[in-house]
Amino acid sequence: MKISFVRGAYLNNFEGQNYNFPLTGYSSLFPLDDCVSFPLVKLPSISDLQKISFLDKPIKYLANRTLGDSQILFGLEKYICNSDIVHVADPHYYYSYQAARLKAKGMIRKLVSTWWETIPFNNESTSAKKRIKKFTMSQMDIFICHSEKAKNCLVEEGISLQKILIIPLGVDTSLFRPQVREKTLDFTILFVGRLVKEKGILDLYEVFKQTISNNKNINIKLRIVGSGPLESSLRRHIQKDSFQDRVTIEHKSYREMPEVYRQSNILCVPSIKIKTWEEQYGMVFVEAMASGLPVVSYTSGAISELVQGAGLLTEQGNINQLAGSLKRLCSDSQLCSKIGTIGRERAVKLFDAQKTAEAIQKLYKNLMDTYE
Repeated sequence: MKISFVRGAYLNNFEGQNYNFPLTGYSSLFPLDDCVSFPLVKLPSISDLQKISFLDKPIKYLANRTLGDSQILFGLEKYICNSDIVHVADPHYYYSYQAARLKAKGMIRKLVSTWWETIPFNNESTSAKKRIKKFTMSQMDIFICHSEKAKNCLVEEGISLQKILIIPLGVDTSLFRPQVREKTLDFTILFVGRLVKEKGILDLYEVFKQTISNNKNINIKLRIVGSGPLESSLRRHIQKDSFQDRVTIEHKSYREMPEVYRQSNILCVPSIKIKTWEEQYGMVFVEAMASGLPVVSYTSGAISELVQGAGLLTEQGNINQLAGSLKRLCSDSQLCSKIGTIGRERAVKLFDAQKTAEAIQKLYKNLMDTYE
């Protein structure tokens, strides 16, 4: 069976670990992470130019109004032509449209899309974007959703339930695993994600300041792993507040992340819903649960569905409640351990990458059986 897994600039290993069976991946020249377990073909894309910071917004603006999206993969068609299954991501990406045109011509057998979106009729800001999205959706054989919220979004956009399958995305639970922690006065709050306002890093930083002032007997630290436009501003705040010995900002590869979680006590990523985005899934929450860390966050997007009893969740924007959750966990090691155990059990049962891979392979086989 010839399987083509197309992800453009967003190809990464946190999703790729769920596809540990024979397939070929296709990305832009500079994907998020190219350390995947399957063969990878890198193709030039307009989106590669967006890596140059001052070109990012102009290219995105022009591409959205002409092509509909910047993630065209030049030459993709000749590689994926005659595939049994082509698996793309959301239909508004141009490479998904490229695959859909081949499907319409009968040049690929089955077309599958992962559907992350949880805001109905999003990614239709221009007529070009709307056109390629609608055409691509019309050619799709099945949509894989990772959450009930994503499924409901698809239904609202008019897709039949018969074309939707929910398969949770998982992690390697043998790598992301708990570590027995020695009793210590040190307590590390971990943030993992893009350093942008909607990921809640600014809320967390303010809450962190409250937390350390209310827990003077504990050496509370904030470990930030990620990069983004707010990094410089955060570093200035850290210096101004004399927090150099309490707050760190680090850049880590995905292979280093299991150890990062094992060195931390809780994960706090209080994502904030904005007009065009909300937390669609949140792999960091799955990684934290698998690692036995309690989660502290807001109830925005799909976070509540994903985390459930494995964390303390508060209404978006309620800084005082968020601070209260951190305070409770910092001062109660038994509560930390209890919630962390719930998370680990939940991850092993529902979010194991091997189980996800088996479910996706079964889906592919069923699709080909119906084709034959």
